[in-house]
Amino acid sequence: MRDILLGVDVGTTLVKAAAYDSDGAMIASHTVPAASRHPSNTWSEQDMGEIWHSVCVCLRHLSDKVDTRRIKSLGLCAQGDGLWMLGPDGEPNGPAMLWNDTRAAEVVLAKPSQERNRAVAKACHTANWPGTAGSLFLWLKENDPERAANCTFIVCCADWIGLKLTGVLATDHCDASIPFMDLATRRWSVETLEAFGLDVEQMPSVQRADTPLGALTQSAAQATGLPQGLPIATGTLDLGAMIVGLGMCKPGAAMMVLGTTAVLNLLTGRIDPDLTPVGATVLHPTSDLFIRVLAPTSGVQAINWFVGLHPVSLGGDNAEEKAKKLNKLVNKAPVGSNGVVFLPFLNGERAPFVAPQARGAFHGLTPQSGIAEMGRAVMEGAAFSLRHCFHAQGGLPDDPVWLSGGGAKNHLWCDIIADVMGVPVMVSENSDHGLWGAACIGASAIDASDPCKIAARQEHKREHIPNPANHEKYNRAYARYQAIVETSKAIWDTLQ
Repeated sequence: MRDILLGVDVGTTLVKAAAYDSDGAMIASHTVPAASRHPSNTWSEQDMGEIWHSVCVCLRHLSDKVDTRRIKSLGLCAQGDGLWMLGPDGEPNGPAMLWNDTRAAEVVLAKPSQERNRAVAKACHTANWPGTAGSLFLWLKENDPERAANCTFIVCCADWIGLKLTGVLATDHCDASIPFMDLATRRWSVETLEAFGLDVEQMPSVQRADTPLGALTQSAAQATGLPQGLPIATGTLDLGAMIVGLGMCKPGAAMMVLGTTAVLNLLTGRIDPDLTPVGATVLHPTSDLFIRVLAPTSGVQAINWFVGLHPVSLGGDNAEEKAKKLNKLVNKAPVGSNGVVFLPFLNGERAPFVAPQARGAFHGLTPQSGIAEMGRAVMEGAAFSLRHCFHAQGGLPDDPVWLSGGGAKNHLWCDIIADVMGVPVMVSENSDHGLWGAACIGASAIDASDPCKIAARQEHKREHIPNPANHEKYNRAYARYQAIVETSKAIWDTLQ
């Protein structure tokens, strides 16, 4: 019997699970929406119990579809950052505050926090932002001191699911990187933890993602339908799993993601100390490489927001139908959107600069501007934010760049990104690299094989070649974008 590898990906909007054969072919899958709550404009939360229940629903669906005797392992990945806390009983200490929660913006911007931000920069080479565990914990200490005092462990989403599956609590180097880890020693930074009023005893043990976490417990087996004793690997950050799923394991490789947020990932063998770093740095989940991560807060979210404003003309029963309507509209506007520029900072910004007070805006509107120009400007704005991230890391790439995530299914948007960057954009027809990467990490934890080699599979790829004339036009449009961003910073500070 051929082995079956299971992968779980707990995202911000979707919880997914899939079963693969050893060649990487998906045998079965299931997806459940992940509900977020927004009690206030700046808050973004999820019920940790509901997230675990959604994982169980997905896995039980798989257990009904495959021969469970063939299952070799389970690997998992999940959204990162935010504040996921456990109380003394090992159960959630209230709802999880997510990575895109901005209630702690004033904490990050306040002058007393500058020393804390420098501590984060020194230890993990990351520009601290409101959605990190440290910022949110400081906010909680001030606004709900009783709950903060009742915090026994600060974990990540993947750690929580791993605990429910195995009864063992641990985190991996990739997930642990932000904001409390010392990347030089790969251990918790006591100095950084103390700066945020925490200590090492409140943090889980740290190990590589391709390390076995434990075995599926009896209660978890009953909840998921999977066999008791099934080996489970240590969970990791979703983008780390995605990089493994793409087989990226060499310095210099670059990959962009068009998910809820847009993300630029650059692999490197070294990092240079900087007390004012751009973006974030995380450890590769299964090697000694570093991943420079620049993650603007708005990716597909910006498109969904715009489409949602026009439910009659752009609405549809599914994402594909909405995308077709949007693309038909956007094609009516020329490259550069007739001078209309969109700043995609709907939830503030965290890369390539930290500005939680930033806001989205349209610029260059005239009486002749219409919905087509505005729609195209939204697509271009998200592409410009990714180009801005490349510039912050030294300039545009010379080689083709991988593009993944739900937004990569939109061919027009991929064409726009290729024209904006001026290099070919490679897109796999597979959109499951996080799931597949998690499954590969799970398998490697069992037999100590190289997960990037396991990840090698037949990929149906398409290549988006930039149009030189369009690239020149986008160079001018991007210059406008940059000028507007720089000028807007003073406005945001004034309004704040």
